Amino acid sequence: MRYVLGIDGGGSKTACLAADETGRLVGYGWGGPVNTNYVQRDRVLESMSKAINTALEVAGLSAEQIDSVSLSAPIAPDTLDEVVRLCNIKCVTRAAEGETARWAARFWTEEHVGVTVDAGTGSLARGWTTDGREAGSGAWGATLGDEGSGYWISMRAMIAVLQAYDGRIQSTQLSDEVLQHLGVPDVLDMVFMVSQGLVRTTDSDQVGVVPDSVWDFEKEGESPAGGVHFRDRTRNEPLTRDEVATLCPVVVRVAQKGDWKAIEILEEAGRELGRLAVAVIQRLGMQEGQFAVVPFGGVFAAGELILKSFRETVLKVAPHAAIVKPEYQPVVGAVLLALKDIGVPLDKQIIATIEQSAKEFPACGSS
Repeated sequence: MRYVLGIDGGGSKTACLAADETGRLVGYGWGGPVNTNYVQRDRVLESMSKAINTALEVAGLSAEQIDSVSLSAPIAPDTLDEVVRLCNIKCVTRAAEGETARWAARFWTEEHVGVTVDAGTGSLARGWTTDGREAGSGAWGATLGDEGSGYWISMRAMIAVLQAYDGRIQSTQLSDEVLQHLGVPDVLDMVFMVSQGLVRTTDSDQVGVVPDSVWDFEKEGESPAGGVHFRDRTRNEPLTRDEVATLCPVVVRVAQKGDWKAIEILEEAGRELGRLAVAVIQRLGMQEGQFAVVPFGGVFAAGELILKSFRETVLKVAPHAAIVKPEYQPVVGAVLLALKDIGVPLDKQIIATIEQSAKEFPACGSS
């Protein structure tokens, strides 16, 4: 029996899924962020090792038994080489941006998968035509991009807290909720916690704890064990990108209570994510086509708070497009690519086996 691993990682978490050559999913593992543009090498190695080794342990496999690994993650080549060495894995194939999301949707969507939009800690869109052309938009990072992402939403929430504090906007429930989440008593502490280059003398090095599930709004408690915590930090060290992004579920929770500013932020985020899709659609000349636009990532778990403005933005330009919620997470797409790499025909039987065995690993399903 041959076995494969699919790995999908990003700015907040890494998922690893093991499968045999019949398509049966046999092990799942979960780790932290792996984007080497923002995350230190040691933390990336820890995240990848945890995800891979947990999946192998659950599956009852050793690394030597894995015939192919398909990886989608923003990891520098030298760091990936170190992961391969530490985990003793082989035959790693890197998937292009958006490719695992596309494959996770294609067998469960009647329409051609024309565009995928990923909105997690960061944001990006990728598009494909039926004649093989493709284009992308977004993925420019936290400083100059990531519009509509969890990081972007979180930053807008903190800006709103400051504007409400000094009277530029009316009061918002975000003020109390954001400060409570960060574990700070006032807005000045929040500013020093987030801002790069500011120095404040304090005896406090611990910044607080965040919920076990970073992105799950509907399935609380079903996230992998262990939780996500703010790290211990030195007094002059700002929060990392993924730590900032943990405010996104707070914004959603406040919006669900009817807060005007939280709702406004999420509506704007939906429009920005829609603009990513529209850019791809226009570059590929797909405005009059019939195809699926598939939204992935934890931000979309907010439901209609994000999807309404997202849908309106896309359909205004591509009225025949269908916004299709994915059945599975991109890590399932990574498994499909790994199976394809070892020559397994992705027929109806393989897909049916994946569907059946995925029930044992609910984290593989769409949030």
